Amino acid sequence: LIMIDKRLLKDVISVRKVAGRNDFGDVSYSDALDIKPVRFDRSVSVTGTNNSKTRQKAGVIYIYPKFANVTVDDSWLGATVNDGARDYTITGYQPNYLNGKVFSYEIEVI
Repeated sequence: LIMIDKRLLKDVISVRKVAGRNDFGDVSYSDALDIKPVRFDRSVSVTGTNNSKTRQKAGVIYIYPKFANVTVDDSWLGATVNDGARDYTITGYQPNYLNGKVFSYEIEVI
């Protein structure tokens, strides 16, 4: 049996799913859903040289249903995530199964 140590889950995130678009194509978001405890592995990289540098924030959020009672599905795609410092956008997710049940979700953000 694989156990995850809850002490490794130090992060709290706030997720706002895409609720819809208005006539102008502007996205509206649902109320924020605070999820804890989670693990958020962040990375910031800089690509390019001189005046054409681009800073990319990317990361993976690990959610364990045993500790955070949420179900990640396609409705999460495009949602905004705030970790208290910056905003990210969910670009993908990967459920991980153990004995036929969801053990964890890996959520990709930029």
